[in-house]
Amino acid sequence: MSEPATRTQARTNRIGRHLPTSGGLEKTLRLAREQELETVQIFVSNPQGWAMPVPRPDAGLFVEGAREVRLDPVVVHAKYLINLASPDPELRERSARVLAAELVAAGSVGADFVVVHSGSHAGSGEEKGMERLVKGLAGARELAAEEAGTDGVAKPAEPLVENSVGAGTQLCSTFDALARVADRAGVRVCVDTAHAYVAGHDISTPEGARDVASELVAELGDRLALLHLNDPRNGFESHRDGHERIGEGHVSRGGWVELFKGLTGVPGVMETPYATPETDAEQVRLAKELAGGLSLARQWV
Repeated sequence: MSEPATRTQARTNRIGRHLPTSGGLEKTLRLAREQELETVQIFVSNPQGWAMPVPRPDAGLFVEGAREVRLDPVVVHAKYLINLASPDPELRERSARVLAAELVAAGSVGADFVVVHSGSHAGSGEEKGMERLVKGLAGARELAAEEAGTDGVAKPAEPLVENSVGAGTQLCSTFDALARVADRAGVRVCVDTAHAYVAGHDISTPEGARDVASELVAELGDRLALLHLNDPRNGFESHRDGHERIGEGHVSRGGWVELFKGLTGVPGVMETPYATPETDAEQVRLAKELAGGLSLARQWV
């Protein structure tokens, strides 16, 4: 592989990845140290089921350990089943209650954000779906605040709405739609690079990535709180999700360099396939190099 294009500025983007918690949060912290992560994403419940998150006995250990390792931000990904935009009132209510519980559970482990998918309007129309999504986010935040206040637990985490691949009736595949939801709901967002590419935002070349970064800044500004750093497995405008490791998908090294250049200070977490510990650590190092170098600029440490 050729060397990444050179940067003219020091790195400002904190780099991390999604880590498993199945072996306990102490193991998660060990992996974060070994891979030299600066930010991390985890689940606080089974993402494929509706079961509510349960209190973790190792939550306090994780909060303290993440502070020592300087993981910032700590991110949780919400359940994949949540659809706040659904025309089905029972599904919407269940989604809001479960998201609220995950916001609280995330807060208990010191997480700053919970990434939630924008959902689908299921044929009822984009505008109606967006209205339901906005109301659902507000409802979940209210429920989370009430639960946290009653139980005396930590402050709930902040929800981040994630862009979609634009398949079928999915919402927020464009940055304009994502910005409208963010503004109306008073929330921030997470942009997944693989989702963006297959939805029609061409970050594969340096020129394209530079334009996409400019569009993100113009449309979202400070609303952009997080990047999911995933190399797209599938083709441009295919509307098909799929993640490859950095350097193994459709985005060129120069594309990554320009994307990072244009999105100063936005942290990024990879959701790429796990491999050996050595390969996983190398992926983190590669992302750091593409973002400007192994060391963060002093003001971002």
